[in-house]
Amino acid sequence: MRKISPEERQIMRRSYAEKIMDTVRTEGFISLTIQDLARLMGISRASLYNFFASKEDIIQEVTEIYIDYLTRSNQFINNSRYPYTRRLPAVFEQSIFSSVYASEIYLNELKAECPNYYERQINVANERLIILHRFYENGISDGDFNPLIPSLIIEQDEAALQKILNSSFLIDKGISLEEGMYSYYEMMKYRSFTPTALKTGKDEYIEKTVRGIVNQIGNTSTSSYV
Repeated sequence: MRKISPEERQIMRRSYAEKIMDTVRTEGFISLTIQDLARLMGISRASLYNFFASKEDIIQEVTEIYIDYLTRSNQFINNSRYPYTRRLPAVFEQSIFSSVYASEIYLNELKAECPNYYERQINVANERLIILHRFYENGISDGDFNPLIPSLIIEQDEAALQKILNSSFLIDKGISLEEGMYSYYEMMKYRSFTPTALKTGKDEYIEKTVRGIVNQIGNTSTSSYV
């Protein structure tokens, strides 16, 4: 086997960690053995140890995926150089990612087993809420958004997306994941933008966002996110 560079090794670590995220969010990780994790990654136990030193190392890489994503999306949402029509789809995607992956069982087990990583994850999640408040407050001040209370907007999206993505809601209502995502974003758009700032029709940015969500979640979220 050829020697791989540190950069290639990190890419492969991330790729393998992504494969277990759905199981970790729905079942937790404390009960999973190294053999279970190798099976979920599609590699042998021996190959697993080429990339990870321990089970804790694997969970830390999973947590880094979440932290890295939130950090990047926080920076984008907070960047006033981009118009609100470009940043609202990012808020939508971030809200979905947070609703799906930051599950109660995962966070509770992370707190118990990896408290330092739990604290880092909570800190970046709290920063996200501060940035969302600022995003809506600035949009209202700039005249692009309706004068609604940011705290209520954020709580509404959290609660609704938890219901839609972490239950059988879509299946029970006969709604596809793609339809549900487009419809909920339309609700966010009409709720947020003033009539003069609102652009009707399908948003070019939301199409890419929804495709990414559907490709990553697939059918797993509607039967019970990567």
